[in-house]
Amino acid sequence: MTRIIQELPYFGQPTSAPVRGQSFPVKREQIIVWVSVADPGQGQLDPRTPRIPAILDTGCNHNFVINQQHLTDWAGIHPDYLPKLAGTRVAGEPVSQFAANVWLHPNVPGKRDEPTSGPPFQLELAPGIAVHPAAQGEPVHPRLPLLGLRAFQRAGLRIAIDCGRRRVNIRTRRRLWLFG
Repeated sequence: MTRIIQELPYFGQPTSAPVRGQSFPVKREQIIVWVSVADPGQGQLDPRTPRIPAILDTGCNHNFVINQQHLTDWAGIHPDYLPKLAGTRVAGEPVSQFAANVWLHPNVPGKRDEPTSGPPFQLELAPGIAVHPAAQGEPVHPRLPLLGLRAFQRAGLRIAIDCGRRRVNIRTRRRLWLFG
């Protein structure tokens, strides 16, 4: 069993998440994890790859949903760099899907926004990520990237949300080794 996220707090009041020297609002009760987006061919994450906040959204029916503006400005990836897949719909709107994986960064136990030196965990996403188009003059949707439960299913991860303590733990499955 590998612990990826340990005692990650979420809050009963609005907070903010720092991204590239700016603060972005986080609504109360939203669980923020830190991720990196990368080409699906990478076996190891380049340490220079930016970490970005994502909402752990148990109601999201997609792997990962991000606005094109966040993908470009925060993750440093232009969609043209990623292989394009079939389109899909998110909240009734057509969006493009691209082949990419998301890497989940471990947290310092009890802290949300502090980076740790532990290695990130690769979430292999099939069929990729959904990218909302950036609309000039329109509010960015989604406000923050969304990491859905489907992203965790393929990896067989265990998510425990302790609502009383407002803490989240994510780990790999236990492996049972039988010796003859």
